[in-house]
Amino acid sequence: MALPEEAAVRRIGNFSQDIAMTTEELFETIVTIDNRMGLHARPATMLAKLSSGFEAELTLERLDGNGEVADCRSALSLMMLAAGRGTKLLLKASGHEAEEAFREAVRLFESRFNEEE
Repeated sequence: MALPEEAAVRRIGNFSQDIAMTTEELFETIVTIDNRMGLHARPATMLAKLSSGFEAELTLERLDGNGEVADCRSALSLMMLAAGRGTKLLLKASGHEAEEAFREAVRLFESRFNEEE
């Protein structure tokens, strides 16, 4: 039994949408908290402000066993990671503007959030 033409188009449309979702770019790297006081209020706010300026989704995940994940748009979520100096985190960026957001976030970590040693 043949499908009506409209139903076939809908099915193809949904399939195309699924493909688009699976080919989305994902950028990730491991970053280390190098500033003396860790990911406290000021650097968390800097990262949240940066993340909010992009459509991309940025997350940080602790790599020391708990697997806690924070949305980088939320300073509170970032501070709840309790990431002190030396903590290793997995930074991920996906979605529209992911590459640019990812590069800017990595620069923040590399600059130790503009804090002195």
